[in-house]
Amino acid sequence: MSASNTDSDARNDDQRIVVVGSTNQDLISNTNILPTLGETVMGDTFTTACGGKGANQAVAAASLGLVPVSMLCRVGDDIFGRNLLDNFRRVNVEFDEATTVLADTPSGVASITVDSKSGDNMIIVSPGANYAMTKDDVRKSLLEAKPAVVVVQLEIKPEVALEALKVGKEIGAITILNTAPAPEGWTLEDPGQEFYPHVDILIPNETELQKICQGMGSDTMTEEEMAKALLAKGVQSVLVTLGARGAMIVTNDGDSAETAVTLVDAPEDLPARNEPVQDTIGAGDAFCGALAAYLSMGVSLQQSAIFACGVASMSVRKVGAQTSYPTKADLPPCLQLESIQKAA
Repeated sequence: MSASNTDSDARNDDQRIVVVGSTNQDLISNTNILPTLGETVMGDTFTTACGGKGANQAVAAASLGLVPVSMLCRVGDDIFGRNLLDNFRRVNVEFDEATTVLADTPSGVASITVDSKSGDNMIIVSPGANYAMTKDDVRKSLLEAKPAVVVVQLEIKPEVALEALKVGKEIGAITILNTAPAPEGWTLEDPGQEFYPHVDILIPNETELQKICQGMGSDTMTEEEMAKALLAKGVQSVLVTLGARGAMIVTNDGDSAETAVTLVDAPEDLPARNEPVQDTIGAGDAFCGALAAYLSMGVSLQQSAIFACGVASMSVRKVGAQTSYPTKADLPPCLQLESIQKAA
C-alpha cells in the first residue's frame, strides 16, 4: 500500500497495521427536543467531527506512535472527503490517495441529532463511498502491504470485510474482527460467508456478543459460555469488552484442550482512574486500535488487552471520539512498554 501522506519508518514497517473499514463525516445537531415525524425544530448547536469505526480505530492506533498504521477505505472527492484525509495526515495515518478518493461517489456521512437534555440521539448513516470498496481492492492492497495486523469492522460491505480477513490469514497477519455494528439481517456464518475460521481475535461488546450468538440459545447463556461457543466455530480468541469492568479474554490453551478465561482491566496505577468520565463515545474503538498497536509490537494478548483497557479508560475522560485518544506523549508509565520489562 502506498503511503502517499507520510514517510514510513522503514525499521518497523514489518509491524504495520492495516485497518480496513469505514470513515465518515459526522454532522452533529443538538436540540432541546427531538423532532417527531414531519416536525421541524430549532437546534442549539452544530458541530462536525471525523468518524467511522474504521477511521476511529486507525487514529487510536496511530496516535500511540508505536508502529506504522495504514487506512484502507474510500472517500468521495468532496469537502467531507478532503477533511477526513487531512485529519489522517495530522495523526500520521497513512493511505493511498490515488485509490482512496473516488470522483463520482459522495463520502460517508453520519447525521446525528442529540437531545441536549437527556443525551438521547438519532443517527442516520449514509455509507456513500464506504460501500464502493470492493473485494479486489482489498486483496490487492493487503497483498502489497503485507501487514502484521489486519483490523476489520462491519461498517463496510460484509463480503469486503470477509475478504480482508481471508487475505490477512493468507499472508500470516493477526486478524482482528470488531463485530460493530452487529449484523442485522445476516449472520457471521451465512453459507458462503463464514467469518469465524478467518478470525484470530474477535472483539464484541456485551450487546454485540448477544446478537451474534442468537440461535445458539444466547438468552440463557452467560458471556463466558457464548464466548466459548464462538471458539468452537473456529475463532482463536474472543475478547469481550465490558465497559467499566474491563474485558474478558476467552481463548484455547495451545497445550491442552482446556479453555482459558481471563478478566483484565486497566492498570491499577493509571492516573486517569481518578478523573471523572466525560464521554464514552469511541471508547470501544480506542480499545481495538490500541490492542492492535501493542500486539504488533509483540506484546502478549493479555498484556495488550490490559494496556488497551488503559487507553480506552483515558479516552473516556475527554469529550469526543478521535479527539479523545491519547498520544504517545500522553501515556503514563503504566501504559508504556518499559513497564513490562520492569515488572519482569
